Amino acid sequence: MLQDLPALKQQLSKRTMREQIAERIAHMIQSGLLRVGDELPSERELAQMLDVSRETVRGAVQMLAAIGMVEISQGARTRIIGTEGFGHSQFADATELSRYGAEDVYRARQLVEGFVVREAATRIDADTLQRLAGLVEAQDAMSEDPVRFQISDAEFHQLIYRAGGNELLAHFLVDAYGYALAYRRVALLVPGAVRVSIDDHRLILAALTAHDADAAAAAMNRHITRVHETTLQAMKLRPETRAAL
Repeated sequence: MLQDLPALKQQLSKRTMREQIAERIAHMIQSGLLRVGDELPSERELAQMLDVSRETVRGAVQMLAAIGMVEISQGARTRIIGTEGFGHSQFADATELSRYGAEDVYRARQLVEGFVVREAATRIDADTLQRLAGLVEAQDAMSEDPVRFQISDAEFHQLIYRAGGNELLAHFLVDAYGYALAYRRVALLVPGAVRVSIDDHRLILAALTAHDADAAAAAMNRHITRVHETTLQAMKLRPETRAAL
């Protein structure tokens, strides 16, 4: 992975923003965050979540429609219809973590994410804090919609990973976040589960806004521990059991 990062950075710089957003949405589909039959949020909502223009979102969705991953219908939400067609993604290595047990991934995430969040608390800028606040505010309207919430949740975490200032660790955490997403969806269908995650996000955001590294790390640790426990319940596995995903 280390040797791939310079080439990855160069490839990303050559892509248009539309292509980058298309790839991000494709990754959401291929990772299991979005499934066939799911409806995408509106252009306006996606643009706000991903901090791009509606025109960029529209172009990205049209790219995905052209290769058969989504279906655009007049007067209706865009719907996921396929998982193939986008080709190699810069996030393709995420599936590699499926070889490890849920407990192993949780412990690794706990260790790395704790460090990254501490770094983010000291480095985070006003623009990123504003984006995080906007996401959390919008999530209040998503408590009954796990699909919309998961898209926003992924963006919330990735903003924090990038704010930590270490590209390699951010890349690993994106992969770790993608572990067992299909089971995470099941966990979020439990009444009140989305609301609990939103409350966790508020505590994380408050600590980051105060630039309090200890509080930020503690809040994130409580959050990922809760995510781990509810995911295990959905998987019907004990912590020591290796996941066969």
